[in-house]
Amino acid sequence: MDEHRETEASATNATTAGKWIVVSLPTHEISVVDGGAVVRTITHFSTGRQGHLTPLISNGAIDPDRRYRTHRSSIYKDGAGQGASMPFALFFQGGCAFHAGDPDVESHGCIHLQPEDAEWLFGWVGRDTVHVRILGPRPATSVQRV
Repeated sequence: MDEHRETEASATNATTAGKWIVVSLPTHEISVVDGGAVVRTITHFSTGRQGHLTPLISNGAIDPDRRYRTHRSSIYKDGAGQGASMPFALFFQGGCAFHAGDPDVESHGCIHLQPEDAEWLFGWVGRDTVHVRILGPRPATSVQRV
C-alpha cells in the first residue's frame, strides 16, 4: 500500500504487537501504542515546515544508537550560534527526531513536543525496539512559521 494513502485502520491493525509511535498528520495526533493499547495520546506538537517536511514513514523505528537526553543539532543553529537544542531526542530517520521544542513553531523536519511529553516519551522508549509510523496526507494548514 502507498505510504501516503495508508489508512488509520491499517495503522491500528499493524500496531497490535510491540511498541509503536503512530503520527497521524491528517488528525494531528500522536498515538503511543504498547501491545495494541494506546498508552498516551499527544495532540500539541509540530512537524516540518514547507521545504523541510517531516517524512512519511510506513514502517520505521527509533534508531537504537541515536537516543539522547541532551543533544545539539549539527546542522541548525540557535540565536547564539550554537547548535539548536534538541532535548530528549529520539531519531527516527536521518536528521529527524522527536524532541522537546516549541510545538507552536514548525521544524526543519523533526517533531517538536512539549517538554513534558518529550521527557515522558524518552523514558517510555528507553532501550526498547520502538516502531514509527508517520501517516499522511499532510494537512493544508499548519502552525506558525519562523
